[in-house]
Amino acid sequence: MRSTWSTLPHQLRIAGIALLAAWTTVLSWRVLTEGFAEVAIPLLLIGVVLAGAGAVARWSRLPLLAVVSGQLVVGALLVLGTTTGSPIPTPDNVDAFMVALRDALETSRSYAAPVQVGVPPVHPLLLIGGTLVVLLVDLIACTLRRAPVSGLVLLAAYTLPVAVTGDAVSWWLFAVVAALFLTLVFIQHSDHVTSWGRAPDGEKGSFSVRTGAIGNTALALGATAIALAVVVPVAVPTMSMSVFDGNGPGTREVEVQDPMVDLRRDLRRGEDIPLLWVTTSGPRPTYLRISVLSRFNGSQWTPGDREIPESQAASGALPPLDGVAVDVPRRQFKYDVRVGPDFASSWLPTAAQTTRIAAGSDWRYDLDTRDVIAARDDVTTADSTYDYTGVQLTYDAERMNSAVSGAGSVAGIFTEVPSSLSNEIRRLAASVTADAPTRFQKAQVLQQWFREDGGFRYDINQVPSAGDGSADLLAFLNDRVGYCEQFAASMAIMTRVLGIPSRVAVGFLEPERATNGSWEFSSRDLHAWPELYFPGSGWVRFEPTPPARASQPPDYTEAQIDPVPQAPTPSAGRPAEELPDRGEEADAVAAADETDGSSIPWVPILAGLLGLALVALLLLTPRLVRTARRGRRLDGGIEDLWVELRDVARDLGHAWPEGRSPRRAGEWLGRLLATPVHDGSRPDRPRRGRDQAPEAAQALDRIVAALERSRYARDPETFTAEGLAGDLTLVEESLTAGVTSREARRAAWWPASVVGRRTRLRLRTRSGRATTPTTDQESTRTVDELVG
Repeated sequence: MRSTWSTLPHQLRIAGIALLAAWTTVLSWRVLTEGFAEVAIPLLLIGVVLAGAGAVARWSRLPLLAVVSGQLVVGALLVLGTTTGSPIPTPDNVDAFMVALRDALETSRSYAAPVQVGVPPVHPLLLIGGTLVVLLVDLIACTLRRAPVSGLVLLAAYTLPVAVTGDAVSWWLFAVVAALFLTLVFIQHSDHVTSWGRAPDGEKGSFSVRTGAIGNTALALGATAIALAVVVPVAVPTMSMSVFDGNGPGTREVEVQDPMVDLRRDLRRGEDIPLLWVTTSGPRPTYLRISVLSRFNGSQWTPGDREIPESQAASGALPPLDGVAVDVPRRQFKYDVRVGPDFASSWLPTAAQTTRIAAGSDWRYDLDTRDVIAARDDVTTADSTYDYTGVQLTYDAERMNSAVSGAGSVAGIFTEVPSSLSNEIRRLAASVTADAPTRFQKAQVLQQWFREDGGFRYDINQVPSAGDGSADLLAFLNDRVGYCEQFAASMAIMTRVLGIPSRVAVGFLEPERATNGSWEFSSRDLHAWPELYFPGSGWVRFEPTPPARASQPPDYTEAQIDPVPQAPTPSAGRPAEELPDRGEEADAVAAADETDGSSIPWVPILAGLLGLALVALLLLTPRLVRTARRGRRLDGGIEDLWVELRDVARDLGHAWPEGRSPRRAGEWLGRLLATPVHDGSRPDRPRRGRDQAPEAAQALDRIVAALERSRYARDPETFTAEGLAGDLTLVEESLTAGVTSREARRAAWWPASVVGRRTRLRLRTRSGRATTPTTDQESTRTVDELVG
């Protein structure tokens, strides 16, 4: 009997339900961006194509790997076509898709959900994610026929917007998804149950079940799973961390304030308000850092997402200084801090280089930036006290000058340059530093250009009001009038263009002596400065703000460097028309090497294709070995043909009756024969026996007779395998017809005679129970059968 699962209408029906469940779940993502219809409608069309293709492929009984691979390729081409307008993967088309994907990633990092219209859309990300959800649900529920497991994919996709926005998704959408999921579970269980105990050709079976009862059980199981999915998240405490422009994992919910907004607001105040006091026996605590801004979105610097687990509590020793060699001279001093009631910050002021802090379990330190963030919304610095151990490093300018590139030593967030960055800024960075031969000297030149040589002027009146966002950097570079944030932000992004990892620090510049001997920081001391990374020295402070605000830059930034016997970096000698443009690599060296080439990463693509080819070769190896063995045996004699028949049986999952005579082995094989089919209508449980395939049974008898005459005749006859190849083919077709399609495919692509599979011969006793023969029984039977 042919199962309803194998029919094309049923395959299309189940694929359609799986598609609707996946697509309806992805509709919950509409809270992530405005204009979600531009994603939902194309995704539905992509899903229809993928679901239909998968249904037809399964109905055609293609191998699992072929079905999944085909769907992945078609899905990728459809996403490419939806994003760029053409599904043909030409170099220009792929390049345009990669640019759109990079812009989408940058937007996702820079803007909170829902992403507004007018910025680079996040549609490519949502299309890729939605297509993967559709493919996974189709793979699990339809191809692998594990509908209950597909609920995990649906649940993960459904909870994505909740994790990003913190807002609940509409209940009616959850109800629709739950109903479609229950339908999938019900249909699959019904198909499994209705095939139990059915006899072929309308005969009465010896076993029957009530499908209604099983259907109710499936519904009960599905409803229980849905209930658990709703109740368990409520009972289990979780944490998602939102760092003011995005979300990141953690252990408790934390929302931090924007330090740059605080900087602008306090600088614009007319009055000078004391904020905190530092007591120390060490040197004057200048450049007390509050926060680090690591991501530039094209218009402003933000802290970016942070991963701060509970284990990183600011209450003890901190990890070693990032990138600082052990031989760098250093001195450590303890600092006691008292914060006044007027400074309520979610960021804890500390030194840039800190080895220990005692602030309590309500504060967490970031491993990458070493700034300290409050762990709860109600925790601020107001009226708090804490202490830390700060490190004063003695930097060597010659060492930083000879340091290699630090781009590979830090996280990618510290080297990212948005594709939307103006080409004028890129060209300006290269032209200003054209005569500097090393990265460190380029940084020195940039600092000197901002402070004195470039004609810039510091003006506190240029501070925008809080909430307005950063002033346009290109306008600042043209007007050359601004305040500390603009100087720090401009130098940081220009050094990234030159291939130097950078970030912007926000904190306090210089304190004044208080009457009690402590150092007092006030609102007018707020400041911003860039930090650049050089291997061996770590994150190093520079000071581009003019002397009107920052009178003395660090000594190493003005050190005279002895000439180095090396060629200038490519950015120093490149003409203006060859300078890095928008969308090119931030590193000037990489940009010079790739100016004339395509931006498509051909090396990773070719490496990936080579890897796929190797995997395919490994998967094909058993089939190739099996084919080679068969060819050699068909060129041999009757014994070779008999060994081939044995391997055919083993490949189909049968345990060969070792030690039996050819006649008894032939009788055993005869019970496994079935009627061959050639129209794809193979039943799931075929009837087997010699009467089902009389022609194959006669062919098997001829092979057995030939083998007996060659072995036991007084005058043995010589039989060639080629002469009995037709009989072998008839027997093979009938044996294959007696197993399921999956077993037949496994025999073809993963033959047990090559890869090995543990099988056991189970005999039937007169009582009908299966037994495994002991060693004595098997040896006795072998003697009887050899003469039988």
